Amino acid sequence: MTHRLLTTALAALCLPALAACGDAQDGRGDTAAAAAAPATPVSAPAPVRLDGHELALQLGNGFRAALDRLAVLQQPREGATDLGQDLPTGLLRDVRCSAASGGYRCRVRWETLRGTPQRTDYAVRVLKGGCFAAGATPRMRPQYDPTIATYTEHPLNAVASLRKGC
Repeated sequence: MTHRLLTTALAALCLPALAACGDAQDGRGDTAAAAAAPATPVSAPAPVRLDGHELALQLGNGFRAALDRLAVLQQPREGATDLGQDLPTGLLRDVRCSAASGGYRCRVRWETLRGTPQRTDYAVRVLKGGCFAAGATPRMRPQYDPTIATYTEHPLNAVASLRKGC
């Protein structure tokens, strides 16, 4: 009885695969049938355009990620080995972008961990596909990294798109 159930189950699984192999009347396989059928055009995704508002949203997301990296650098040396913990970060207040020659200029207002208001200006270059690269103007001084016991680039100096495909 078990043998008969196994045979029936295998036949049920294989039947759709065998049916897909081709039509028995004309002897053509799938590839011949597919070649004879008209191709369905696949439309390319619409190009993503960054206007000032969309750029401000994306820059804000990238800036928050950079604040997270800054928080890792600012933790005490004894805590630097535990990189999986939640850390307090600065607070993003707002982002404003306006068109400028060759790209955009954006101003980010934010607060440090101690609540000190800060402002960072960025020169932003829009890339194809709705991506961007932003550099702080003026650049911030290097930041001490306790995990490698030396100075490294300040995390807020460069902000880039976090969107998939960028």
